[in-house]
Amino acid sequence: MGKEMKESCIISSERQDYIDWLRILGMVVVLIFHSARFFDFIGWDLKNKEVSSGFTIFILFVNYWIMPLFFMLAGAGTVFALKTRTQTEFVRERFYRLIVPYFVGLVILVPPQRYLSALQKGQYNGEMLSFLPWYIEKKLSIAHFGFDPIWFSEIGTHLWFLAVLFIFSILVLPIIGYFKSRQGAILIKWLDAIGKRAGGIYFFILPIALVRVGLQPIFPKYSSWCDFIFWFLIFIFGFIFFSDQRFIKSAERYKYISLSIGIAFLTVLVILFSYFLEYISQCWDHPDYSWGSIVFYSMWAATTWIWLMFFIGAGKAFLNFRNTWLTYLNQATMPFYMLQQTIIIIIGFQVVQWNSGIALKYLTICGTSLFGVMGIYFLLIRRFAWLRLLFGMKKDNQGKLRESDFSY
Repeated sequence: MGKEMKESCIISSERQDYIDWLRILGMVVVLIFHSARFFDFIGWDLKNKEVSSGFTIFILFVNYWIMPLFFMLAGAGTVFALKTRTQTEFVRERFYRLIVPYFVGLVILVPPQRYLSALQKGQYNGEMLSFLPWYIEKKLSIAHFGFDPIWFSEIGTHLWFLAVLFIFSILVLPIIGYFKSRQGAILIKWLDAIGKRAGGIYFFILPIALVRVGLQPIFPKYSSWCDFIFWFLIFIFGFIFFSDQRFIKSAERYKYISLSIGIAFLTVLVILFSYFLEYISQCWDHPDYSWGSIVFYSMWAATTWIWLMFFIGAGKAFLNFRNTWLTYLNQATMPFYMLQQTIIIIIGFQVVQWNSGIALKYLTICGTSLFGVMGIYFLLIRRFAWLRLLFGMKKDNQGKLRESDFSY
């Protein structure tokens, strides 16, 4: 009995360093991902004239797990944040570190993206200052979406994540209260019993697959209600997993199995894309309840969860260490996320006009954007307290602004 209680204990309040490393590496992937968006077959703000099937496969693959990974890590952050804060303190802190940067980004980061996109697509031809009134009047309308989470991405482009994460932080509080009740404890115990069985950690595919298959045909647009509920479930599962060491141990134990299954699913994706491109595009653009669409979106959910389990398990096994680079880079995660897409689009707008190959364009956009983002962070944001505050960096016990909201 004593051993069982010890194994089921809540994770200690010490930093789990692999969470920070996964967050940092995820930010690098985001920059690589957005730099590739000019060259895939899927519509985006700006596009290169030539596109590539290889880049499209890469975009589809990363799209399966990158934002779910951030939401799962945010669920972990909630576990640790609530250890040292009341719920009121937690909500107030999340407001200052998520909503304030969101609105700052709306003012200074989103307009350049929308302006350059409108120029390339021929929707507008004029100066930036005269573009803003036109944009507000003609394009900045969310009424036709009804009440929908897609508002945040329509208004804020990539900054939607900050607003949605704040909403999740509010919605999860009564659920946490339920987990602390007798019925909630029974549910967690039942989930833990499933997780300890052979392959039981993959049971969590079922609920997220039901959401993806059931809601995708009704809410097909990115970041609408299907994605919102899908991500919220993963956020909750992140809270559950990082509240109990046994779930993390299961992910670590099955890391190589998860990797093997993930590679197999990626291989299937490449085959489907190579031989059934038209049908896959139909499932992507116009999901329905046909068997093909059900299989495609079930596989989507399974791929998401399997890669999450690999990253969590491998992170726990190989990245749970601390050095000066970890502390240094972890502080930059929020400013990095906020800046990267705007910088990529500004640079990419010029580069896609070059008369050169895709590889050179991509490497130029990716490399130059990385230097640009880090340069702005180190030369400006990091040096001025008021900029650090506006870009979501938080205070330590001495009142000094330091880490960003992606940490806990």
